[in-house]
Amino acid sequence: MAVDSDLFFARRLGLGLRPGETLKGPPRDWAMEQVRSAPALDFYGPDGTNLFDKLPPFAKPDESFETASREWEVYRTKLDALEAASRKMSNQEFQDRNWKEIVFPYMRAPVWRDVLVKTLTAVNGPSPVFERFWMFWCNHFVIAVQDTEIKLFWGPHGRAIRNRMTGKFADLLYDAIANPGMLMYLNNDISTGPHSDAARRETENNDLNENLGRELLELHTISPAANYTQDDVREVALILTGWQMYAGAITNGGRKAKIPYGVRFNPYRHEPGDRTVMGKVYKAKGKGENLLRELIDDLAVHPATAKFLALKLARAFIADDPPQDSVDAIATAFSQSGGDMIAVHSVVIEEVIAKAPQYPKFTTPDQWLLESYRTTGAPVPLNEPNGSLESLPWTLKELGQALEGCPQPDGYSALKSDWLSKELLDRRVRQAYRIGSTVRNLTVEALTEYTGRLAGTDSPLTRLVQRAESEAVAVAYLLASPQFLKT
Repeated sequence: MAVDSDLFFARRLGLGLRPGETLKGPPRDWAMEQVRSAPALDFYGPDGTNLFDKLPPFAKPDESFETASREWEVYRTKLDALEAASRKMSNQEFQDRNWKEIVFPYMRAPVWRDVLVKTLTAVNGPSPVFERFWMFWCNHFVIAVQDTEIKLFWGPHGRAIRNRMTGKFADLLYDAIANPGMLMYLNNDISTGPHSDAARRETENNDLNENLGRELLELHTISPAANYTQDDVREVALILTGWQMYAGAITNGGRKAKIPYGVRFNPYRHEPGDRTVMGKVYKAKGKGENLLRELIDDLAVHPATAKFLALKLARAFIADDPPQDSVDAIATAFSQSGGDMIAVHSVVIEEVIAKAPQYPKFTTPDQWLLESYRTTGAPVPLNEPNGSLESLPWTLKELGQALEGCPQPDGYSALKSDWLSKELLDRRVRQAYRIGSTVRNLTVEALTEYTGRLAGTDSPLTRLVQRAESEAVAVAYLLASPQFLKT
């Protein structure tokens, strides 16, 4: 652990400290204060100014699923028009128009602006501890948006999670599942009940899809430890039929009055009737729209959910193989509070302070990159998403953790064994030199003071930084050091 205890807890619970920076009060108080409210997501600059005016107009994010769905409708309209006109175009003309009208505005720009605002808030915002917990929950409810169809929904999905992090887990779970991003990512938008009106009237695209039903049980709540069955998976999938994204004429064959853009329950595709999950009968009311919320409320407070989430939180913040009493303490807080997020996060903080100094943790790529910016004061790159290798989404992808492109629905690993490889370490070293070359107004003396707090005033790292041929090289030595790669 860091020689300076304040620096250690600022790194384990947050995103580190700048040279000369100290905590405002004891680590416990400093961290607890940050989990009680959600700070605004914004384009924070390092000096407290807002950087939005320096960015192009397309940097403005979609803050809700309604606006993202409206933008998705425009995207699909333009895509259909371009495909219809493509027969009369040369290949070069099609490629040029496809980039200008489709790829840039609806693929590159949405991911870039959402990664940028997330990064600037984490690096320069007021609550790095809250941001670390947000990183955890976004990874827990990951949606991968390599598919063009849902890139517009990645940002609103993260905001929906963020807005529920000071309430009950049941509300967070519902908003993370019943939204266009998750429904489309796991193919629930095409899932059709076998006895629904759609199945009776249509001959194509009317199969039941179990993806979301399975992941809701396996990855998001109770886990296989609860011993649910394949019948339970199917019943959950049937409850989820009819839950879709609505974007007007494109998704429903004509704009329907009084249906808001965003998520909707479509009884046309929903499987009618009651459902039984893990021995409990869920009674359908009306057309069955009530079933999903009732199921989620039960899953959210299930003892197996408490244990599963407690283990994941302990692994992320305490140790790859966390002490069982820490896992038990977090699970108990979860169960006794009914999934109160502030109570759960508070116990995680308590357990980190009590136990984490005994257990080093290897940083994940996103944590390492954000802390590198925060520690050195290096400017977060604002490069537009025009193919530049210095844009933020590319940097995270290069490090092995593209925030919007996780290859599996269980999220990125928190374990050292999954990040400690020669190739991935080489990538961090390359980024360390890139970051070092952009640092301004950070002297070797300031870095030496920081390394003294991190590794000791007489440590080999401190001596290496002191002898560095330039500030840029000194920064690279620090960021690529074993002491900085772990917390």
